[in-house]
Amino acid sequence: MSKVYEFVDRRLLRFHENGDPRKVVKLEREKMQFKLADGQVLIRWLCAPINPLDINIIQGVYAIKRELPAIPGGEAVGRVVRAGPSSNLNTGDLVAPLMMPRPDCWADYSVVEADGLVKVDSRIEPKTAATLIVNPCTAWLMLKTYVDLEKGDWIIQNSANSGVGQAVIQLAWAWGLNTICIIRDHPEHRKRAQELRSMGATHIFSEEEFGKDGKKFLANLEKPVKLALNGVGGRSSLRIAGALCRGGTLVTYGGMSKQAHEFSTAQLVFNDIRVRGIAVGMSLLELDQDLVQRMLKELQELAVTGQLNAPQMDAHAMSDYEVALANSMDGKHRKQMLVFEESLKSKI
Repeated sequence: MSKVYEFVDRRLLRFHENGDPRKVVKLEREKMQFKLADGQVLIRWLCAPINPLDINIIQGVYAIKRELPAIPGGEAVGRVVRAGPSSNLNTGDLVAPLMMPRPDCWADYSVVEADGLVKVDSRIEPKTAATLIVNPCTAWLMLKTYVDLEKGDWIIQNSANSGVGQAVIQLAWAWGLNTICIIRDHPEHRKRAQELRSMGATHIFSEEEFGKDGKKFLANLEKPVKLALNGVGGRSSLRIAGALCRGGTLVTYGGMSKQAHEFSTAQLVFNDIRVRGIAVGMSLLELDQDLVQRMLKELQELAVTGQLNAPQMDAHAMSDYEVALANSMDGKHRKQMLVFEESLKSKI
């Protein structure tokens, strides 16, 4: 006799059409019917950050399209409530989704394939566990897989105060790499620079400062800059590409300026720079899984020892999702976190 279906009441955020997340995402309630198949688990999601990836998927502009209606959320931390047959996870395990963007995290509960999850060390703080995949994995892959870097080498990055930028700083510090960090011109520039120094940033410039003083600074470095990390585009990408040594590599992971990425003919032809791109969701699906598991092990070890921490975030209950989405999109606020387990809100 086949197993009967079970039910669980859940709240969820869902969009029925692509468009402005502030308009198309709605809070819904339903009694979810489920029956765990082989290798499936029922997850109680605890908290989930709002990433640019999520915004782009809702807008319909991301390379991977969702079948509608859809529940957003590709990054989160949750706990296994029920494990189906042949699952490699147990009830009570803390987990994060690995194979983005399919796990439907913006909900109280979801049924997920266990092999699309990674078990998370319970010693890691929930907010760090919930942000372990997108930004730290992007940073790890950019630092480890494009250029052979040695202790004492220099890298340069723009968007240094972004989630990826902060992860780059922390990993580089842990591995003995020097970072040239460029941040947007802002009234609170000094405060933001001090925050990055506390994470291990070696040198920090505003875009304006680097435009004026960058060449002189680079000329006095003892070692060449082999790697540039670009999350902005426009003139900023042109500046950091100009910092590279001959044969250096620029890796683009975003375009916050919403301007075309700029590189000069001289940089490409005479300096022979390499220009690459990374989308971490696709990379996690395409890379050798032994490499992925090694990366996740290293990141968790750094998180346990306090060498890798989540960026500062504003926590919002699911009922306040409209504020969280608006803050995520206006570019004036810190990273936003949706909290489904109310007891965690004070810990974010």
